[in-house]
Amino acid sequence: MKNIKIKTLKFIFLFSAVILLIWLISIAVAPYHKLNEIQKITNQDSSLNDKFDNIYYHNELESLIKDKIYKESLLKLSENDSIHLAINLVDSTVNLSIKGIFIHQAKIANLKTDKFWNSLSIKEELKLFSRPLMVQSIYTTIVKEPVVVREAPKDTLEASLNAWKPDTLIQNPAYIMLQTEYNFRIIIEQFENEPSFFNRVKLKFRNHLRFENLKESASNFLTFRRQEYIPTIIIELPTEDIRSIYRAIPTNTLIAIKM
Repeated sequence: MKNIKIKTLKFIFLFSAVILLIWLISIAVAPYHKLNEIQKITNQDSSLNDKFDNIYYHNELESLIKDKIYKESLLKLSENDSIHLAINLVDSTVNLSIKGIFIHQAKIANLKTDKFWNSLSIKEELKLFSRPLMVQSIYTTIVKEPVVVREAPKDTLEASLNAWKPDTLIQNPAYIMLQTEYNFRIIIEQFENEPSFFNRVKLKFRNHLRFENLKESASNFLTFRRQEYIPTIIIELPTEDIRSIYRAIPTNTLIAIKM
C-alpha cells in the first residue's frame, strides 16, 4: 500500500512537471507567434504592398522613413478634435496634441522597451505606426477628476489653516497602463523617489498587471488557445506630467508613436 502511494505521488509530480513545462514553452514561443501574426497582417495589406519600395530597407534611409511614418501618423491625428498622445521615442518626449498642435510636452526620464520591437522590419513599422493606435483599455492609480470634500470652517482661523492644507487626493501616485490595438502595451510610471506608501502603490500596480497576465495565460492554456504576447514600452515621466496627461486625454484616446 505504501509503495502504491509513493508511485501515485511520483506520477502526480511528473505529470504536473510536464504540464508546467508545456505551459512555459508555450509562453516562451509566444513572441515568435506575435511576430508572425504582424508579418501576416502586413503582407495581407495590398495597398501597402503596392506603394512599398524595397529601397526603404536601405540602412541610410531608416531614420528618414521612421520620420515619415511618424509624420503620417501625426497628420491623421490632427484630423481628430480631441486631445491625444504623440510619443516620440527618438527625442524622448511625450506630447499632448490637439488638431496637430502640441499643447504640452514631457521629457522621458527613463525608457525600457521589449527586444520584440527591434525585430520589426521597416515595412511592418509602416503598417503599424503610420496611423495612430486606438487605446482599448486603461488601468491607472490616478483619479480622473479629483474631488475634495471639506467641512465648512467654524471661524476665520480655521479657514486660513484649511487654505494651506495640502490636497492629498491630488497627490496620488501616478501610474498608467494603456492597452492599444494589436495588443500593445504602454506603461507610464513616475520616476521620482517617493515615500514607502508610494512604493506600495507601485508594487500593487505592477502586481495587478502580472496577475492579469497570469490569469489570461492560464485561461489560454486550459482552453488550448495560443498564448498572447504583449509587446511593452515602459516610460518614466515626472509625476505632475503623468497626472496632466491622463486627465487631459479621453478614454478612447489615440496614440501616434515614433519608434
